[in-house]
Parts: sequence; C-alpha cells; structure tokens
Amino acid sequence: MEISFDDFRSQVNDRYDELSPHLQRVARHVLHNPNDIALGTVTQLAEAISVQPSTVIRFCKQFGFSGFSALQQVLRLRLIEGAPELRPRAARRSRSDAAVSRDDPLHAFEDFTKASILSLEEQSAMVRGEDFARAVDMLEQARTVYVIGVRRAFPVASYASYGLARLERRAVFLDFVGGMVPQQARLIGEEDLLFAASYAEYAKPVVEVVMDTYIRGVPILAVTDNPMSPLAKHSSLAFLVHDDANHRLRPLSASINLIQSLIYALSLRLGA
Repeated sequence: MEISFDDFRSQVNDRYDELSPHLQRVARHVLHNPNDIALGTVTQLAEAISVQPSTVIRFCKQFGFSGFSALQQVLRLRLIEGAPELRPRAARRSRSDAAVSRDDPLHAFEDFTKASILSLEEQSAMVRGEDFARAVDMLEQARTVYVIGVRRAFPVASYASYGLARLERRAVFLDFVGGMVPQQARLIGEEDLLFAASYAEYAKPVVEVVMDTYIRGVPILAVTDNPMSPLAKHSSLAFLVHDDANHRLRPLSASINLIQSLIYALSLRLGA
C-alpha cells in the first residue's frame, strides 16, 4: 500500500470518531509517537498503551495496511524523506529512564536535560513558518487574549499571560480562582482570542471552555500534544508538542520555548 504519512494522518483524523475506544487509543499513540513506532515492534506498541497486539493489527488493517510492518514502512519513509534530522533522535527517545541511578542525582539532572534538549530539537524541526507567523498575527490582532491552562499546562498558560502583560497587551488569565471561569469565558467575543494549553489526560474544565468558545466562533490558539486531542480538533491553529514520553515527568521545555518565542516575535512586530 503506497500512502504518505500526511495522507494516513488525514484518514485517521477523518475516521477517528468511528473507531472503537481501543482503536482510538492506538490512533492517538501512533500519531503522537510516529518516530518511536517506526523503530519499535508491535509488542512494544501494544504494551505501551495496554492493548493486545491483535488490536494493533486490527488498527492497521482498518486503514488498508496488510499488517504492522506495512504501517511502519510509511512511518520510516517519513523519517528518511520528510524529516531525516529526526532519525537519531527517534532512536534515543525510545530509551527508558530506568537506567538513571537512584543514587546519582546528577545523573537524573543530565538525563532530564538531554530529554529537554531532544524536545527542543524536534520542535525546531516540526514547527512550520507559516503557522508560527499566523499565530503571531492572531496574538497581534486580538482585542483581548484570554488564557487558560491547568495542571501541567499551568506554567505555559501563566507565562503566556505574563508575556502579554509585559507587552501591554490586554490579557485575561482564566485561573479558576473563585470558580468564575465559565462566566468569564462567556465574555469572550469573536474579536478576542482564546489561548489554551492542555495535554493528555486533557483537563475537563479547559476542554469545556474550548468547546464553548469554539461553538461561538471565537478564534482559538492551542498548545497540545496530539492531533486527536480536543484542543487540536476544535482550535483555529494548534501547535503539537512531542515531549519525551519515556519520562515520568515530561519536559516542558518545548512548550515554554514555543510561547516565549511567540511573545518575542510579537514584541518585534510591535517594536516593543
């Protein structure tokens, strides 16, 4: 079967809602970790998402592949032709942090630093110039930028609010203090912008605000981790951050770098 990764991703996006919960789990993991899947085995993939290998094979056949190896050919071709600079990183990402010694804190620091660097390198290779420029346009043109993000995404949202305030742009941080976020979200108009950040498992309050503003036609700029996430599916523009899934505490370096870069680019645009 001859198909490009982009075509495969489009097919998965179009048919995602039709898949069973187990197949949806496979779809999310494959699209989130294409480099790891290209270099791994069907058993490793099945164990990573707690399904049977037969479920992975069923997913492959659902999209016209003869088996797992046929799907891997598409993912490997992406590495060879589409993003060759990611090949060594994909191999390194597949290593577990189990090798980090409990008795050597410096080893932990070095290991996590390497993971953060890999996330930054992959982000640099994956962010498209036209998308980045469009994001800066959205931030510049918005009357008010409403910012939301909790749990792991809280530092990302917090910095977005801080950076916009430093540029004297109108920004409202929906921080859930006082429990008034639903009421605040209803004030967001079509001339405003919602900046939302969330990662699996996607915070329900954030998803609810995103869905509410999406239905009302409000522009949404999102930072998330999977094209199947509720944020990616309902935003005007979404940046996908592929952090190192092998670490218990996933690096935030790529997400923070992205928002800092957007704020910096906006400052240059404004001459601030």
